[in-house]
This record gives sequence, structure tokens and C-alpha cells, in this order.
Amino acid sequence: MLYGVGLGPGDRKLLTLRAIEIIKSSDEVIVPGKLAYDLIKHLREPRLVEFPMGESEDVARKLGKELSERMDEEIAFCCLGDPIFYSTFHHVVEELRKCNPQAQVEIIPGITSMSCALAKTLIFVNESMLLTTQDFHEVNVAVVLKAKNLGKIKEELSKMGFNRFKLVEKMFLEGERIYDEIPEKAGYFSVLIADKGGVDVGKCVRNEK
Repeated sequence: MLYGVGLGPGDRKLLTLRAIEIIKSSDEVIVPGKLAYDLIKHLREPRLVEFPMGESEDVARKLGKELSERMDEEIAFCCLGDPIFYSTFHHVVEELRKCNPQAQVEIIPGITSMSCALAKTLIFVNESMLLTTQDFHEVNVAVVLKAKNLGKIKEELSKMGFNRFKLVEKMFLEGERIYDEIPEKAGYFSVLIADKGGVDVGKCVRNEK
């Protein structure tokens, strides 16, 4: 099992309890840089794997191949922020799945820089929000919160070019479910995710409660 562990914005006090648990219990912990290393070295000594500019693809390829042969172990790849957002972990998982399509991967979410920046500035989000880097011209992923009227939402997103949909209902609560086939309606605690059919790194680990 490979865990992608989010370490949050860089404050030890903002590490989640689940992140600490996985870091302490894993057979090996890998970090992609000195900042992540310094953030968790008080918990245990991690293995530092640098991803230099211009060489990161080669490093990810070699690491992915290595990890594909070690799936009988529990390995934690720990990075700042959240592993889902603009993370080196994404490339490692892509390379891992090329070598071992059945490899199990689980994400341990971290507190994101977006949440922290909004909290620091006391800006509340009550309507739609755009999250992007510098590329304003194209949106490849859409996340719809409180997605109750799914049929209408999916229809509108399809018109915009989105063609792959996932629904997460009751995250981390009793009755959590992840849908590959989208129902017509869902409850209040539902999040619809759509993308435009990029690289599929395989199915996630489903922890239905």
C-alpha cells in the first residue's frame, strides 16, 4: 500500500492525527524535499528523495518502479499541502500504476494552502469559487459542493466538455459511498467531481463505513 500523506501548510500543529498515525506506523516514509523533511523529522527519520527541476520525471519514474515492487509494504509519501493539489505525488502514482496497475493507493488529506489563505484573510466562500494556477484559459476539473440535483448538474458540465464523473457522499461519516455511476439525486453532504478524461491512475481505495 502506498499512502500519499498531506502535511498541511508547514506548521506542525496543523498535521492531522491520521497523518501522524500513518507516518509512525508505515514501514518507510519518503519526503520530496527539505521542508517536508524538517516538518516530520521529530516523528521519525524519513527518506529524503529530491526532485530537481528538469529531472523530476526521471526521479518519479525510478521511484514509481521501485515502489511497484514493494506493494507488500506500507509506504508513506509525505508532501506539504494536500497530495491531490499540484503535487509531486501525482507523478509518482502515475509511474507506479504503469508498472503495477493493481497497486493500492490511499490519500491522507492535508490542510490546503487555499483554506489557510482564506482563513488568514477572513474571506468566506459562499458562492462559486475559481481555483487555478496561472492558466486561466482552461479548466480540467470541476468540484461541485452540496450536489443534490445531479442530473441537471451533470448535464450542464457535459456541455462544458466534462466527461468523467465521480460522486462522494457522506465523506468520513457513517454510510460513506463513492459512486462511479452517478444517480439522479444525492443528499446534502455530497460532492460531485468531474474532469475531462485525463490520465486515469486507477481506482481509489474505498473505505465504506
